Amino acid sequence: MKRNLLFALFLCVATTLSAQQKISINPETQYQTIEFFGAADAWSGNFVGKYWGEVPKRDIADLLFSLQTDAAGNPVGIGLTMWRVNLGAGTLEQPEADIYPYQRRAESYKTVDGKSYDWGKCAGQEYFMQAAKDRGCNQFILFSNSPLVQLTKNGKGYAPTFSSANLRDDCYDDYAKYLVDVAEHLMEKGFNIPYISPINEPQVEWNTPRQEGSPWRNSQINRMFRELDKELSRSAKFDAVRMCVAETALLRAVYSQYESLTSRFDNDAMEAPGRQLYMFFDKQSPHYLGDLRHVDKEFMAHPYHNHFTSEDMRSTHRLAGAEAKKYGLDYHSSEWCLLPNSQRYGGITEDWQKGNHGDIQAALMMARVMHSDFVDMNAVSWCYWKAMELKGDHALVALHATDGDIHKGGYISANKMLWVLGNFSRFIRPNYKRIDLAGADDVDTLAATAYLSPDKRQIVAVFVNSDFENHGVDIALPKQWQKRVKSVKSYRTDARHDLAYSALPTTMAYEVAARGVTTLVIDLQ
Repeated sequence: MKRNLLFALFLCVATTLSAQQKISINPETQYQTIEFFGAADAWSGNFVGKYWGEVPKRDIADLLFSLQTDAAGNPVGIGLTMWRVNLGAGTLEQPEADIYPYQRRAESYKTVDGKSYDWGKCAGQEYFMQAAKDRGCNQFILFSNSPLVQLTKNGKGYAPTFSSANLRDDCYDDYAKYLVDVAEHLMEKGFNIPYISPINEPQVEWNTPRQEGSPWRNSQINRMFRELDKELSRSAKFDAVRMCVAETALLRAVYSQYESLTSRFDNDAMEAPGRQLYMFFDKQSPHYLGDLRHVDKEFMAHPYHNHFTSEDMRSTHRLAGAEAKKYGLDYHSSEWCLLPNSQRYGGITEDWQKGNHGDIQAALMMARVMHSDFVDMNAVSWCYWKAMELKGDHALVALHATDGDIHKGGYISANKMLWVLGNFSRFIRPNYKRIDLAGADDVDTLAATAYLSPDKRQIVAVFVNSDFENHGVDIALPKQWQKRVKSVKSYRTDARHDLAYSALPTTMAYEVAARGVTTLVIDLQ
């Protein structure tokens, strides 16, 4: 792979800046503890792991998980600390499968007749699990978009209706057993499984063959989690496994029961999958799940569909954050990508070509969402959606398949979203705490967050500059912290640079370049 290693002076010492933005960082004021950053193998990971050559597979794994640097000090990869693994419904093996694009058909560990397991299957997915583990990432979320086709009402991986779970009434326990059996199989191979997510985006219709998926009613969600909790409780070996409740498709569903959703569910406000935190964490709700052994004070949600304007994004995040605070819950932002929409996203120029997921504009949009997730909702983790995909559509890594056939291998390239995610994930490690940063909180111009390492020997500050102008910043630390500053390093991603490294003096006055994301790593004595 080629990387643009231009070493122009992209974060200059601000000696003659006319207007410096005052930034204060106070490590004594601390907020949430960051648990992990991740991405998902869905859907192409299994195909790449099976059919592609060792060189592109190794390069993908390095890009995603490596903590190494090259000879010039530039990171080789983005150091992800969580990997979401798709437990497919088995549509790949159905002769009559009609899901398209083809690579969205997923394998399962069940034999086609559903009578037994074939633990030699899903080998491509296990390849990347092992590659992640070899590079220091041994945390895996097992998630499913649909129950196994052998258990669904219509025998397909997508639903016959947009208002009810595609799971036969007598198969809830079978589905739970399958999920736990797979977790046990992977744990026996040395993989750490802290989460299982049996239900993904229950608010979405999922009644067309565009991918595996199923809608769910709240009573069905409750029943599924109770069956899974019962199955996980069968052995102490699963004591540390938590259930993801219940990955909502958009943050509005965290706190509201909106009309377009309830109308699909017979206008039944208790069954439509909105107000998810009330439904599952309020003791007055008939769907309360807080009494289950494998449910913690946390939830997962996807910050889609609310960032066409910065105002809408931040107000939605703050409303969801207030709801989470009401119930004392930690928020995991477990999936996001720049979905195709007819409406133009805020902060993206009018000449941007729809479908361009590889450039810095898409990456800056992601960085703005991340900033709001961390600041407005106190997110404790952040995961991107697809790690790899043909042509790079909505993915961190682009797969350029020979003859367009994912079975024939090919070559890869990295999208800018990979490197911008790395501006966070490579440097903000597990158990870092977000700390107070004041003076840069405008996602349309300059927004920044700061984090402190557990040993209090390092401060990481991430600056997202969506403006078309450079911003001079003058960073102030409390005196007792300022005198401990030993060195400052910067890593910049923009249209021409990919986490490009530069050593800086300790003046704490710098210029943050336009249309990019810059991470400052401040090492302390």
